[in-house]
Amino acid sequence: MRRASLLCAAVLASAPAAADDAATWLLKISDAARQANYQGVVVYRDGQRMDVMRLVHRQHQGRVQERLTSLTGKARDILREGDRVAFHAGDEPVRSPEQQSLFPVLSRELLAQAATHYDFQDLGLARVAARPCRGVLMSPRDEFRYGYEICGDLVTAVPLRVTLLDRRGRTVEQLMFTEVAFPEHIADAAFTPPPGARAVGVPPVAATPGPAAAAPDTWQVVTLPPGFRIVRRSVAPSPDGQGLVEHVLLSDGLSAVSVFGMRPNAPDKVFRGVSNMGAMSAYGRRVGSFHITVIGEVPVSTVRMIGDGLAAPATPDANEPDAAQGP
Repeated sequence: MRRASLLCAAVLASAPAAADDAATWLLKISDAARQANYQGVVVYRDGQRMDVMRLVHRQHQGRVQERLTSLTGKARDILREGDRVAFHAGDEPVRSPEQQSLFPVLSRELLAQAATHYDFQDLGLARVAARPCRGVLMSPRDEFRYGYEICGDLVTAVPLRVTLLDRRGRTVEQLMFTEVAFPEHIADAAFTPPPGARAVGVPPVAATPGPAAAAPDTWQVVTLPPGFRIVRRSVAPSPDGQGLVEHVLLSDGLSAVSVFGMRPNAPDKVFRGVSNMGAMSAYGRRVGSFHITVIGEVPVSTVRMIGDGLAAPATPDANEPDAAQGP
């Protein structure tokens, strides 16, 4: 259900041209995307495939609840409450809810950070899902981030269409409502886990917020693309339960990139090199005794620069490859 993460961009853009008006509208979009009740059918396409999903969203007793159910392809059903709980049915794994948050909280600080690297253009009125919306284009000023074309509902401020664009203006991904409603109340039954669903909890982590330095025996973030900074650094058990995975979350205020580092049990089977599918890019390489994976909805140039900008511990483990070793 990664495709639904396109909606996170929508809470960050759909504004008039003037900077002050844009900031006010973006904050309104952010609030509406989290607090409003809405449900409908959304279509996702990335140029290679198209998926159709049903989305139900509400804020209940101060917590966000949402459900995504696939209507085409493999049967997938994901439910989320707040930031920490998810369910899924079928055989497709669900990533951490922290990585899949559809509508991140937008503050004036984050908006100002993003505005440093994007130009805003008012696109005027349009019509999506039989409703009027106002569009805005966010054009990146360099090659390290995608552009966003967003149309926000004029009445509710909920995003109706989000398009990711490359530097040539070509569509990378698009998510669009084809049907949408804004009911005053949504029944609890809409968020009941389906039979056979499994709960996916986020394990407790030792988190270090902000750009704090890492421990001396782990890899270091040395070079980042312009505007990106460390938002969070945390440690959690590895999927096989045999070790720990360190996660560094990077952001420029709009785009987010995750860097995962672990000591693999089977180094010859880990992902190395570059991969790209739709808007998602990934880069894997060896840094000292750690295998690093950089992944995010950003261009390939961004994940490669971040991955190549990591450094090994000051005192590498004995018998381990040199830190400068690439994929």
